[in-house]
Amino acid sequence: MGYFLKAKSSGISTASGTSAERPTVAKKGIFRFNETTTRMEYYDGSAFRSITPQGTVAMVKDGNQVGDGSTSAYTNFFATAPADENNVIVVVGNVVQEPDQAYTISGRNITFTSPPPSTHRVYAFVGFDSTTTSTLA
Repeated sequence: MGYFLKAKSSGISTASGTSAERPTVAKKGIFRFNETTTRMEYYDGSAFRSITPQGTVAMVKDGNQVGDGSTSAYTNFFATAPADENNVIVVVGNVVQEPDQAYTISGRNITFTSPPPSTHRVYAFVGFDSTTTSTLA
């Protein structure tokens, strides 16, 4: 049985080529380096998909409100509307809230099922919308 890597400074060499040079008959599970997109990709049985996320964005703290014990709905809570409740981390009084159970989001607004307690800080971490893998051209 031989060694997979012969030296600590070596790496694995994979198949590579441009998008135009992709196999015309690809098997599900093959992977290769695409020289056109400069990304690793794999074939899922119907399309080549990127292994690496498309795009980057900083995770930022948003919202920054203080509960008053009676307000459940906060208008314009988010600077930009999240795509979905599951793409944000909402925190009330240093406790992470469960999406679709503790709150819902509509556009830039957030509505809690129960008003955040008086003096508890209410904020969210956003920026999780942009790291999706997609079908490559």
